[in-house]
Amino acid sequence: MDSNQIKNIVQKFFENKASRHTLTLFAKWFRLDDNSVEKDDALALVWENIPSVIDIQTLEDWSVVKQQISTDKGDKKTKTKSFKLRKIIPYAAAAVALMIVSAVYLTYKLAIPAPVEYTQLSVSYGEYKKLVLPDGTQVSVNAGSSLIYPKEFTSNTRTVFLSGEANFDVAQDPQKPFVVKTKHIDITALGTKFHVQSYPNDRQTKASLIEGSIQVSMESDASRLYVLKPNDQLIYSHGDDRISIIDVDAAKLASWEDGYLIFQEASFYEIAQMIERKYNVVINYDGQQLSHQSYYVKFNPDESLSEVMDVLTLLIHQSSYKIDGNAVYFYKK
Repeated sequence: MDSNQIKNIVQKFFENKASRHTLTLFAKWFRLDDNSVEKDDALALVWENIPSVIDIQTLEDWSVVKQQISTDKGDKKTKTKSFKLRKIIPYAAAAVALMIVSAVYLTYKLAIPAPVEYTQLSVSYGEYKKLVLPDGTQVSVNAGSSLIYPKEFTSNTRTVFLSGEANFDVAQDPQKPFVVKTKHIDITALGTKFHVQSYPNDRQTKASLIEGSIQVSMESDASRLYVLKPNDQLIYSHGDDRISIIDVDAAKLASWEDGYLIFQEASFYEIAQMIERKYNVVINYDGQQLSHQSYYVKFNPDESLSEVMDVLTLLIHQSSYKIDGNAVYFYKK
């Protein structure tokens, strides 16, 4: 079975056109030990071309099926298979959707536990929300963000999924690490306070430690591990796959939940993004003119949009702005 055949099967599944017989043959092939390179390449190709986002339950089911496949093999083979599967985790969600349909269950009678029930919290621009997770962890979720979490933490880790920005005050449980998964990095903690910024359209993903200790790993390469100490900020640049760790005042960076906007060595792009989310506006500007400077600036909770823009015109020489409804036009003369 070549990569084009696999791609066609997966695409048919998402279009609800794949037959049970086809799915069963795919599942049989996937469980074989040979053709591992072809499997990796095909699944990667599928993942890159799937137009819609795979849901979180699919990722959880993949973990269960992966464990079952590894268990079915001998000890020696288990180690090899587990390594290969870990390599393809970022794009395996498309394949697991095929493996969890009824044809797979009927063929192999996998003992898969009842699915975990998830809750999704989405926060609109212009607001933020606070919640307490089932384990007592306190979370503040910023504007334009989404947090997905289980109604109960029943596995050996407490895993949540974040798109956007949030502050976490993690309840201590040494037996169950707390894991925040984002598109590019995973953050693991036992009991600590930290801040994560991982918006889909941002150029960077950031994790800042307020107190305690966290471990950060890369979704693309789990062997790249970084342990942060308080006031460390890890910055992952998406474009060049580069990691840097700088010293910041992490508590101040997390103070957006009190209404503050505080920037340390921030680009105009980063500042504009945060203003857009807080005030629910779109800022139009010439990125070429404003792309080469870094800024330190603090905005207070009670400042209006026009007051914030006034500060920017003082900060950036020979600039002006115009507000038209939900649109802001920022000019550099």
